[in-house]
Amino acid sequence: MFKLFQSASYEKVHGDLLKMASGDFSMSCAPVVGEKSLISTLKKTIRSLKSLIRIVDKSSSELFHKMEDTSARSTLITVQVEEITATMREMAEGMQDASEHAQYISDQIHPIHTFLEGVKESNSVIVQSSTQFLGEVSSGRVEMSVAMEQMQLISKDSKQINVKMDELNKALEKIADMTTLIEQISQQTQLLALNANIEAARAGEQGKGFAVVAQEISKMAIQTKQETVNIQELIQTVTTSADGLRGSIHQMKDTVGTGAYTLQGAVSKYERMETFLSQLLGDMQGVDGRLEGVTSNTLSIANSIHQTSEMIQQVAAGSEEVLAAADVQLHNIFGMNESIQEATRSSLSLRSVVSQFKLPSLQHSHALQKDLDVWMECATGMRAIMVSLIEARNPEKINDWYQKKVAQELLLQTCMKELESKLKEASDRKYFSSLRSAWDAFGVIKDQNAAWMLEGEYEKAKQALISRGRESFKQAVDVATEWMEQVR
Repeated sequence: MFKLFQSASYEKVHGDLLKMASGDFSMSCAPVVGEKSLISTLKKTIRSLKSLIRIVDKSSSELFHKMEDTSARSTLITVQVEEITATMREMAEGMQDASEHAQYISDQIHPIHTFLEGVKESNSVIVQSSTQFLGEVSSGRVEMSVAMEQMQLISKDSKQINVKMDELNKALEKIADMTTLIEQISQQTQLLALNANIEAARAGEQGKGFAVVAQEISKMAIQTKQETVNIQELIQTVTTSADGLRGSIHQMKDTVGTGAYTLQGAVSKYERMETFLSQLLGDMQGVDGRLEGVTSNTLSIANSIHQTSEMIQQVAAGSEEVLAAADVQLHNIFGMNESIQEATRSSLSLRSVVSQFKLPSLQHSHALQKDLDVWMECATGMRAIMVSLIEARNPEKINDWYQKKVAQELLLQTCMKELESKLKEASDRKYFSSLRSAWDAFGVIKDQNAAWMLEGEYEKAKQALISRGRESFKQAVDVATEWMEQVR
């Protein structure tokens, strides 16, 4: 009977090993009470391998798809980086050209600034000359106004002189009339004297005295007549001179009138010239102020362009450095792209290898198989984080892995809550309780290892990881794999 049982156990073990050798892990490996240790150990081994293959299968599938996506993205990034590098090369060349143009503009601005300075100085001289000339024009206008007033006074005086000349002519006419009258009287007196001489001659001795008087009267009459002739000649001379003076006065009046009119026009022209010069001077002063601003601005512009040129040169130099760095990065990206393509081929090979193993279909798996697979991924992810944490020696790296550990713990808590919410059977609740207890035991060791790493106790953490940490983690995983074999 014992030999028969041994033969049956042998056949069972032999059959399972043959299936395993062919890659078939679809057999049930649920533990049976009273089962021999060899078969129990074999089932436990198969459960672990099935769990491992399931995780590797899922991970390799996800890795392959992600690597495909990463490969496509890497190819796209490589093309984009090539375009960016070409653009940066063009930008560097454009920066260099811009620097040269800016320097050329700066060199051209300086002569313009010098020219504007000369124009400003010339304009200032013109403003000063215009101011002086405006003063002279103003003085000339005043003098012309005074001369015009004098002309107007002369014109008034000439009118008065003309009136006086008229009065003089009238007086001369009266004198002429009186002279004529005196001449007539002298003629009559001379005639009377002649008659008196005749009568005196007739009277003889008695008329001698009267004759003497008559002769004297005759002489006086002759003298009076002669003087009257002289007076008439003088009056004629005065009249002729007065007429000449009148003509001169009329001519002077006309000349003064013409001069006054001319002076009035000159004064008007002076006033217009003064107004024009005032406006021109104001405009030139405004231009002078603008030139002051323009020269200051051109100097500022020249300095700014010079500074801009220097900045562009610095940017161009920096862009050359960036371009060199971009070339290095492009080379690195080419290498990374090749590595990604190689990793994609490797993930495809891994998927090809894993596909050789046969696992139970979902119809013949546990109802919580997917949820337990999710937990298993989270748990193995935590284990990987702890391994990386303990392998690290840089404090920054240690802290970084510690933060990832905290985030993974939150993810595991969520996973455990979702798994617990789906428990319906008493057996599932029992396994879940065992899983929680095993994981809590691993959590104590995990937290201790993390604390040692933060304190710098690297060796303690490493030893705990490969001993108690590994064992407690394996116990939790064994509970999960055994749970997944409980197919109802």
